[in-house]
Amino acid sequence: MPRGGPSSLAPDATHGNEGPRGGASSGRRKGSSLSGVKPLSHFLERTPLLFEAVPPVRRANPRSVDALLSKLEAPLRNLHRLSAINIPEVLDENHMGQPFYRNMDPRTFAELLRPLVPRDIVVNKVVVHSSSRGAFVRWARETVVKHQVRNVVLVGGASSLRKYPGPGVVEAAGMVSHLYRSLTVPEGLVGSIAIPSRPHEAERLFTKTLSGVRFATTQILFDTDSLKGLLTEYDRLCREFEIAPLTVIISLAPISDIHDLEFVRWLGAEVPEVVEESLFSHDLEAAKDRSIDIAVRVWKEISSFVRQHGIRVPLGLNVEQVSHHNLESAVEMAQRLSRAIGPD
Repeated sequence: MPRGGPSSLAPDATHGNEGPRGGASSGRRKGSSLSGVKPLSHFLERTPLLFEAVPPVRRANPRSVDALLSKLEAPLRNLHRLSAINIPEVLDENHMGQPFYRNMDPRTFAELLRPLVPRDIVVNKVVVHSSSRGAFVRWARETVVKHQVRNVVLVGGASSLRKYPGPGVVEAAGMVSHLYRSLTVPEGLVGSIAIPSRPHEAERLFTKTLSGVRFATTQILFDTDSLKGLLTEYDRLCREFEIAPLTVIISLAPISDIHDLEFVRWLGAEVPEVVEESLFSHDLEAAKDRSIDIAVRVWKEISSFVRQHGIRVPLGLNVEQVSHHNLESAVEMAQRLSRAIGPD
C-alpha cells in the first residue's frame, strides 16, 4: 500500500548501514529497457499478482543496496504468476503537512531492480506533495521518458482537511492519462488507492475510473466484509452508467509479531479482534503461518463472493513486504496465493 503520511515504514526497514546523504547508489548497472517484459496491462483482467518491495533508505551505502537487491532477485524471478513489482514512496509528513522523503526514489529503485527481475514496474507517488501542478506533470513525464516506468499509483494526502500544493488524485490521473496519449504509451496504466471501509468509497472509485484510473490497490485487509460492500456498490454504479470497471487489487501482508500488527494498524489497516486473537492467542512463533492462512482465506472468500453474485469487477492481489525482515514471509505468502489463484 502507499506509504505517504507520517512515518511510514517499520523500524527495521528504516535503519541499517548508512552512508553519506545524497541518495544510495549501487555498483549494479541500472537498466531502462522494457523490451521483452510483458506490461501489467496484459494481466489486468487475468488476476494480476503484484509484489510490493520496500526500497532502501536514502542513506543506505552501496553494499547495503546490493545486499537488498540480492535478497530480492532470486525469490522474485522464481515467483510464479508475478505480474509486476510495486514500489511504494516512503515519506514522513510533519505537523505542517510537509514531506520528508525517507527512502530511495521508487524510480531509482526500479532501475536497479529491472535488470535483475524481468517484470513490469509500478511506482507510487504522493501527488499532493508536488510543489505545483506543473511540477507533477514534469515528474510524470520524467517517469515515463527517463525512467521508462509506465505504471503509477497516485496517492492523496494524509489529511483531507489540509490544503496541499499539488494536485488531487483525480486531477493527477487526468494529467497522466493525457500524458500517456501524447507520448503514445498505450500500455501505460494509472492506479490509485481504495480504502474499502471509507464512507462513499464506491463513488470515489467510480469518479477515479472516469478520470482514467485502471486499477486500485486496497489498504491491507484481514477480512472481507467492507470489500464485499465496496465491490457490490461499485459494480452497480459501473453497470448503471455502462462503464468498464477498473481492477481492484487486494493488498495482503504477513504478520510475524505484535510489532508488525501494530504497524499495519498504524498504516490504516483494520484488524478485527478475532483476527488478532487467532494470530497471537497460542504459539506466537506461528503467527506468520496463520497470517498467510488468513490471506489465502480472504482471497478465496472474495473471489467466491464475486462469482456467486455475478460481480464483473476484475480482481488482483498485492503482497506487501511491509518491512525488510518480512521478505521471506512475503514471498511465501505470494507463493501460496499464486497457487490459490490457480492456473494462468
